[in-house]
Amino acid sequence: MAEYALENKALIKLFIAFLVIGGLWSFYSMSKMEDPEITVKQALVMTVYPGATAHQVELEVSDKLEKAIRQMGDIDYIESKSLNDLSLIKVVLKTTVPNGELEQKWDILRKKIVDVHTQLPTGASVPMVLDDFSAVYGMFYTLTADGFSDSDMIRYTNFIQRELINIEGIRNVQIYGTATPCINVNIDSKEMARLGISPIEILMTLQDQNRTVYSGFFNSGDERMKVMVPGNFRDLEDIRNLVLKGHDGNTFTLGNIADIEEDYEKPQRNKMKYDGKRAYGIAIAMESGYDILKIGKTVTEKIEELENGLPSGFKFNKVFYQPERVSDAIDTFIVNLIESVLIVIVILMLTMGFRSGVIIGTGLVITVLGSFVVLYFFDGTLQRVSLGAFIVAMGMLVDNAIVVVDGILVDSARGMKKPQSLVHTANITARPLLGATLIAIIAFMPVSLSPDMAGEYARDLFIVLARNSRSRS
Repeated sequence: MAEYALENKALIKLFIAFLVIGGLWSFYSMSKMEDPEITVKQALVMTVYPGATAHQVELEVSDKLEKAIRQMGDIDYIESKSLNDLSLIKVVLKTTVPNGELEQKWDILRKKIVDVHTQLPTGASVPMVLDDFSAVYGMFYTLTADGFSDSDMIRYTNFIQRELINIEGIRNVQIYGTATPCINVNIDSKEMARLGISPIEILMTLQDQNRTVYSGFFNSGDERMKVMVPGNFRDLEDIRNLVLKGHDGNTFTLGNIADIEEDYEKPQRNKMKYDGKRAYGIAIAMESGYDILKIGKTVTEKIEELENGLPSGFKFNKVFYQPERVSDAIDTFIVNLIESVLIVIVILMLTMGFRSGVIIGTGLVITVLGSFVVLYFFDGTLQRVSLGAFIVAMGMLVDNAIVVVDGILVDSARGMKKPQSLVHTANITARPLLGATLIAIIAFMPVSLSPDMAGEYARDLFIVLARNSRSRS
């Protein structure tokens, strides 16, 4: 290879130019994040059983579902929680389940649940399977509003959620701390007893009235006309005018025996404050394969635009902003790279001469840029694992470059001609460097090729070190 490089200098220069330009382009274009992406191999099975105690939920719902789920195989463990009215079952698969088989496993889980659904009590809902837990919410804001009610904040946060989720590269936007609207029907117990009507009758009438049903059609000549029976509640007045019938045959409206008002569920399950003020949280998750730095800039610009368009009193507050941490990590790596090159050049200038220091430092930069190209085309990302691998690899590259350059200088001092000294040093160090290369690859291969989450997390470590190990050889 050394002889070929000496005989084809123009081709080698073109290849170096490709590595430099391609490395800079790859560095700019590749996905950047704080940590490597991993697939969370767990799902949550949620079943609502209104009116049941925790003991009933455990015996009639959770136990039956657990027995069916255990038949699917490749399960690490199952953890269930039975509450009043609710069953929660966490299903965790073994970490060695390949990512390509994950969707099939969740399909099997749903099939097992469908099979056992007929054995559940009549009042239990269809079990819901939630299996998307891989989203990383890397940006978190709070929204405060002085002088505005919860209804105003809910309306504006829903608008903000729609605007943010339309940004390219945004996977999901979650709103936290929102109050759940409800309608309180405060029934006068004396009037209810006088008219001979029970609360369950009022509840059933409300549910039946507000239900959408198919009302049929009729044929009118050549035309077929749909029959519409409007029954949904549109406002509080519709609820007040709901007609009820007492046991003695008299009729009356719900407003005659109850006070009806709009309110929010109490106690509120999730509530948030920022600097002592009522606040709603806005969590933003990035789509896989995008650059968190570019997405963060776009989100920041969009939030500034939204804040300027909202009424006076609304304010966004940045709580957690992952792009800043990623940017700091990348900036630190760039500083380390520059410092490494400068230290190598300065020290080697004192010990091996200016030219040797420049050659080794330049080779170090070109190799790192070339590694960016390889990392990009293997769908790698820039995060703490790959950046750490670059820092480790730079130390290995400098060591071997010094060995080669020192050999060339020794041969030249002995009177060997320049082309021969370059080829001779490369030939006699080929096997030792190959051995060192294989040792480096073998040392990190078990971690990177592990079939569990550790291998998925450390995948980019192997790509970077393998690329730099080839450069050493």
